[in-house]
Amino acid sequence: MFFQEVKEGLPDAIFGLVGAFQADVRPRKVNLLVGIYKDEHLKSELLPSVKKAKEQIFDRDSLADFLPIDGDLEFLEAVGPLVFGASAWKEAHSRIYSAQTVGGTCALRVGAEFIAQEVSKTVYLPNPTWPNHRSIFEKAGFQVDQYPYYSREKRGFDFDAMIRCLKALPEKTVVVLHVSCHNPTGCDPSEKEWKEISRVMLEKNLLPFFDFAYQGLGDAPEKDAFSVRYFLEKGHEMLIAYSCSKNFSMYCQRVGALFIVDENSAVKQRIGSQVKRIIRANYSNPPAHGAKIVTEILKQENLKKEWIQDLERMRRRLGLVREQLVDGLLSRSKKIDFNYLRDHKGMFSYVDLDKNQVQRMINEYGIYLLDNGRINVAGLTSKNLDYVVESLISVCET
Repeated sequence: MFFQEVKEGLPDAIFGLVGAFQADVRPRKVNLLVGIYKDEHLKSELLPSVKKAKEQIFDRDSLADFLPIDGDLEFLEAVGPLVFGASAWKEAHSRIYSAQTVGGTCALRVGAEFIAQEVSKTVYLPNPTWPNHRSIFEKAGFQVDQYPYYSREKRGFDFDAMIRCLKALPEKTVVVLHVSCHNPTGCDPSEKEWKEISRVMLEKNLLPFFDFAYQGLGDAPEKDAFSVRYFLEKGHEMLIAYSCSKNFSMYCQRVGALFIVDENSAVKQRIGSQVKRIIRANYSNPPAHGAKIVTEILKQENLKKEWIQDLERMRRRLGLVREQLVDGLLSRSKKIDFNYLRDHKGMFSYVDLDKNQVQRMINEYGIYLLDNGRINVAGLTSKNLDYVVESLISVCET
């Protein structure tokens, strides 16, 4: 009676394909879809440092109480220096409001609702970007548009086109930026390009909203945070949605944070009061367990050192399989120079395929990737890499 007119929703672009992959009975099928780090044996490992921290906090975990609406203060005080740098966090702390959230996705949604309520309902996303960005901002009431980011002609980041677009935007437009390891392309601006992006956004009075989901998977954590730290140094007001899913292997624990940087400390409390109202109406308060694990790692020097080593190991594997992929493609290719893939960072690479070629990869070879050509490099191993290379060459050059 009440729900007869409900229409079938479209499946998620990523998780819908995961279901198709799982139903595929071909023995040589390859999953290059979901953004989860996997080891050489395609296992989604709990990092050794995380496992140790989990064991250490077990007896001290809160089982019978709620966290505050904006989360565990100790967690936020541990993650803040990781994002902004220890000295900058200490110096700017009085004008940065922070809230623990249910993963990075929720940080984006809470931040979007706050901006729509207080600042603007116009947002520009990079083209391309993580597909869920559009849904998040549309559900928060935004008019969503795009700025050019990737050029298929250049096979890389299109800095000039992005700058031209930013210069034409009206003030108070919200601009979503990937801090590092851009999803889906794997292409990041250089430090010089970030500096010019900062200058233009200040000049045009644009509001940066950083999505920070892969710290430590492109370069060392300090280097991966360059853009956020530079923008802070230059006096931007901005938002940062931080995720612990990938770099702390906290996928199912849903651990994230939202940071809102104001021009001065005078309005921090008022910002917090509005964000807490949004959180209270959404999920009331965040879970404790995963945040306490992350806090334990960051406050204990021995665990933090081991976590840094875990990240280095993950980066080495991603770098190695990406190099092997490029070398394999170049050794077989007669038409295409695949060297553009070498400059990519993080878990993802944007392979220059059209939708028909992607469909051939899935239908003919059982190799699953997104229809925009994004592959998760962590899905490659010594056992399947040659098969993926041969299949790509067949699809690209025939």
